[in-house]
Amino acid sequence: MRMRAKAVLLIAATSSDGCAGLGLDSAVASRLGFFPACAVTAVTSQNSTGVKEVVPVPPATVRRQIDAVFSDMDVAAAKVGMLWGKEAALEVGKALARWGALNVVFDPVMSAQSDGGAMAEKGSLDAFRSVAAVSDLVTPNLEEAKALSGVAVRDEETACKAAWKIMETGAQAVMLKSYPWGKGVLADIVITDEGLAVFRKEMLRTSTHGGGCLLSTAVACNLGKGMELLDAVSEAEAYAGKAIAGSVEVGSGIRAVNPRA
Repeated sequence: MRMRAKAVLLIAATSSDGCAGLGLDSAVASRLGFFPACAVTAVTSQNSTGVKEVVPVPPATVRRQIDAVFSDMDVAAAKVGMLWGKEAALEVGKALARWGALNVVFDPVMSAQSDGGAMAEKGSLDAFRSVAAVSDLVTPNLEEAKALSGVAVRDEETACKAAWKIMETGAQAVMLKSYPWGKGVLADIVITDEGLAVFRKEMLRTSTHGGGCLLSTAVACNLGKGMELLDAVSEAEAYAGKAIAGSVEVGSGIRAVNPRA
């Protein structure tokens, strides 16, 4: 019997500059040894200076893409990124539950890193929580964590409280990204029902585009390889650090992480 190539299902929007979204996710998955299957949730017109337009894909089409992949491919993991709307998020949550998806990482994208433009439709938060419910790891930044949990993260105590609120939806673990840990230091904090792990990193003076997409996709790939959660995060953090340090100038705006660094 022939072995099928292992796939990672990438559920996200396109980004016309290739610096985030499905373009970057596909590059990361390929780099880490997986076939990059995809389900497109929206088409965005954007470049290094900002988002110009968002055109959502019909929710039923999002569902059919997911069904097409799971019905035919060996899916080792799934990464969920930008969903945009309520109906698409509900379809994604139901489809992943129906297929018994494993190693699901949800990066709840709500704004663009380049210009802060909205990347989530108003009124979609409850539906986002339905995706969190089928996720092994949810990876919000502090603003996204506040939106999902209703808790403003100010210290370690409120960080844990926000994470637990998100985990009450059914999520197995939460990684709060870019928490201010001290002068010149940020931390990604992973919270599970067994405790807390902190991954520190130097605060960079220049912003980059695509770091969250790259990190969450790398974690999903590492989980798909059979790694335990904290090992998967540690490996992904090292990879993301290299990609950010090796960032490239692709236009007149924000720099882009380099998945080949």
